[in-house]
Order: sequence, then structure tokens, then C-alpha cells
Amino acid sequence: MPDDEANIISDSPDGLTFAFALEPGEDQPARRLDWEGINTHKNGPSWIHLDRTKQQVQDWLNDGSELDEMAVEALLAHRTAPRVTEIDDGLLVVFRGINLNPGAEPDDMIAIRMWLDADCIITLRQHRFQTVRELRLSVEAGKGPTTTTAILTGIALGITNRLSPVVENLRELIDEVEDSLAAEDISSVDTRGLAEVRRQSIRLRRYLAPQRDTLRTLAMSPSPLIDARARAELTEASERTARIVEDLEEVRDRAAVSQDEVRTQREIRAGQRMYVLTLVAAVFLPLGLLTGLLGINVGGMPGASNPYAFWVVTGSLVVVAIGLLVFFRRLKWF
Repeated sequence: MPDDEANIISDSPDGLTFAFALEPGEDQPARRLDWEGINTHKNGPSWIHLDRTKQQVQDWLNDGSELDEMAVEALLAHRTAPRVTEIDDGLLVVFRGINLNPGAEPDDMIAIRMWLDADCIITLRQHRFQTVRELRLSVEAGKGPTTTTAILTGIALGITNRLSPVVENLRELIDEVEDSLAAEDISSVDTRGLAEVRRQSIRLRRYLAPQRDTLRTLAMSPSPLIDARARAELTEASERTARIVEDLEEVRDRAAVSQDEVRTQREIRAGQRMYVLTLVAAVFLPLGLLTGLLGINVGGMPGASNPYAFWVVTGSLVVVAIGLLVFFRRLKWF
């Protein structure tokens, strides 16, 4: 993340990541707001982005924001799934997005919570969102959204656009595994990686299936906040998410089939090796019995003083072995 990001959006103790008065008009940069500006701003819509883990943010939401108690509880919830709820004249929305922060797992989807009405959109996060950063930069440059609904749809589309590369990467990994299985080269199959692909697809789908439904509900919402343009953009985000969910289901099923195929091929190879070992043991068991019997250290062993006895015994063992092989072949054991 660039240095200016750390300077402009810092983990300040008061939890105010940034706030803007959204100024209408082309190429007109938005005006920055501090806590005092947030509480006194009345002219035009505003965008307030907060760190929900900070105590001052929690106190402001409970005492200074004038939000409904149910909305505040949902905004501060520790664990939450994608959802949309209409409360009075506003909308409570929760989305999940790919965690693109350094060191994060792709399937570790992080939540962004939003409250919006005609005058204000409040977004809360615990981890940094690249989508929010891009929107902030466009707003600062005067080229970004100027309404609360446009902020909502911008976040929805941004989160959705970042899902495709992750899913495509999972599909490529499955393609490589299937190519190895088609060539019967299971030694090159990374079984742990295959299990990880399946796990990631399951975890991603767990969040994205309800997010698809959330976007669809938003697109069909009768709320006056959702105008025709927003409805079209939310429908587009919903359809893209639906396709991604279908792709994840395909990846999950293909990973399961590949795991079964790897297991089956390994069991077949192990069975073949055990079969060969069994046949070898069956051939040499009687031979071992004979050599053991002839090797007992007692008097009276026939041929003990005959110089040709060793070769006679060896030839007899070869004949017995050949006889056993012919016998097994007639039984169709091999």
C-alpha cells in the first residue's frame, strides 16, 4: 500500500478513518470533515468511514449518530453475514469482500458494514478495503460518486470485480490437477493444494451465496434510495456474483471428483503392487519350505555326499516354480 495511504487513512485512536462532504458538480473535490464537521454538517450528503473497533466510534454510534438501536447493534456486531435490512428511511447493508491485505488468505473474506439514507452513508471496517480506497481517491479528485447510493453501488461493484481473479486462479489449479490425472501422473498432483482449493471454494461460497441474494434484494428494493441507475448497477453486481457462485460450485465439485480420482488411482496402484507381492510369495513359499526342509542339520539327508545333489535340488526347485506359474496362469490369477 502506498505511503500516502498510510498518511491519509491511518489507524487513528479516535477511529475516524476519513469523512467527506460529497460536493455535487463535476471535478469539484469533496470537502474533508473531522468529528466536529460530522456533527455539524447539514448541507448535502456525506460519507463517513470508521474503524468499528475503536471505542470513540462505538460511543458515537450509540450516543451521537441518532441511528436506530438495531442498526447500531448490527453495525458493531463481531460476526455478520451479508444482509440488507430497511429501517425507516434508511438501509442497513453488509457486504463481504476478498481480503487483499498483505499476508491474508484469499478466502478470508472481510466485512464492510454500511448505513445509508439520503443525507449520509456510514461505512465501518476492521480491515482495509482496496475498493474503499479507490472510491476515496476518486471522491477526493472530484471524479467520484456524489450521492450515498452511488457510494453503495460503487462498493458493491468494486467488491464483485475483485472476486473474479481469485476464482479464476482456483479454476486454473483444478485444470492442472485434471491434466495430471488424465495423463495418469498422480505423483505430480499436490494433494494438499487440491484440498486447499476445495476448502477455499467452500468458504468463499459460504459468504458469496448470501451476498448474491443481498444484492438481488437491494436491486428489487422499493426504497426510494435505489434509483434506476443504482438498480441497474446492483442487478449487474448480483448477476456477476451469481456467476461466481456457480463457478465456485463447479470448482468445489471438480476438486471433490479429483480427490476421489487421486484416491482411486492410488488404491489401484497399491492393489497391483500387493497382487504382485502375493504372487511372488505364493511361488516362493513352497520353495522356501523345500529348502528349509533340506537344510535341517540332521543325519541321513539324501545326497549329502553326492557332488551333483545341489544341481539336482536346484533344478527341481526351478521345475516346481515353473509348475506353480503355469498353475496360477490356468487359474487366471495373472
